[in-house]
Amino acid sequence: MAAEQSDFIFLKGDDALAVAVNRKAAELFRLLKNFDAASLDIEAHFKDYFIQHHLGRRLYFSIQNSAHIIYESVKKTGLKIEEISIVDYGAGLGTLYLLGGMIGFKRMIYNDYLPGWRDTAIKISKALQIKVDGFVTGDIDDVTRFASAENFVFDIIASRNVIEHIYSLDFFYEELYRHNPAAVVFSTTSANFHNPAMRLKHYLLHRKIEKEQYRPLRIKELQKLWPDITDKQLQQLAYLTRGKANKDFTNAIDDYKKNKPVTPVQFLRSNTCICTYGYWCEHLLAKNEYKIIINKAGYCMDFTAGYWDTNYQSAVMNLLAKWLNKLINISGAQGIFFAPFVNIIAYKC
Repeated sequence: MAAEQSDFIFLKGDDALAVAVNRKAAELFRLLKNFDAASLDIEAHFKDYFIQHHLGRRLYFSIQNSAHIIYESVKKTGLKIEEISIVDYGAGLGTLYLLGGMIGFKRMIYNDYLPGWRDTAIKISKALQIKVDGFVTGDIDDVTRFASAENFVFDIIASRNVIEHIYSLDFFYEELYRHNPAAVVFSTTSANFHNPAMRLKHYLLHRKIEKEQYRPLRIKELQKLWPDITDKQLQQLAYLTRGKANKDFTNAIDDYKKNKPVTPVQFLRSNTCICTYGYWCEHLLAKNEYKIIINKAGYCMDFTAGYWDTNYQSAVMNLLAKWLNKLINISGAQGIFFAPFVNIIAYKC
């Protein structure tokens, strides 16, 4: 496997940026390969997640993704690394913020919505002796407020498998455009609407989560907010409020009570989110739908194909993945139909 070779190639290219990012990616790979994560003084849940999702068999692919995100987003800014302030938005316990901390950015900021992930990320970076310039808890407005308080703006907002969970993409992009219209917003997501296999996978996931978790919760919340609701009203509202959360959810109830039409959710299809705090279960959107949202905020958009992992334990899987990657490369813009994930890049027009 590539992960066992002495020379690690995370990025192809001989330009100075590619060489620099690849060198640090290889350094991080070796560091994490020999890292005793089991000895960390963190909760078992976080430890298991870190080990299973970003160490072991998935380590090479995780760092490869992080290297590509950093390389492509830095190129898009036209700035030097030492001039750039970057945030890993919704970082969790991934490798992006760790690699960013080694690259030499002007500022490398970590963000996650939940304090538990942030606290664990702090312990991991300290154990690895990787410098991260700030740890921010909260949503995108908390991230931009942090920058304003510190008197700087973000040049890059990067995320891996986060965008499909953001409740209001309109607010997300509008807030970032207000913060810095010249920022590059680089997001990857495996919720690839254009790959038929990925679309089916997400459709089945939506159906399962909606039936077993989200619809029962909406019913419970509806009964709490409207104790006298009839069964017929309950069933109708449970249907009409799929994809609504927070104030949108309560406003829908008020409109229904006043016999006003409930505003439909944009691009809903099979998508579903949790009504209490607006977490989408793998929000599946098409290229043109992302374009509508991003253009409306003021940005232009690139929408490109990702690639398959070629570092599985199975030689057959690696052979198939390499063949699919070649197919993606020769397909140009149509490569999104074969890709396991897509890159959504918002940038100044």
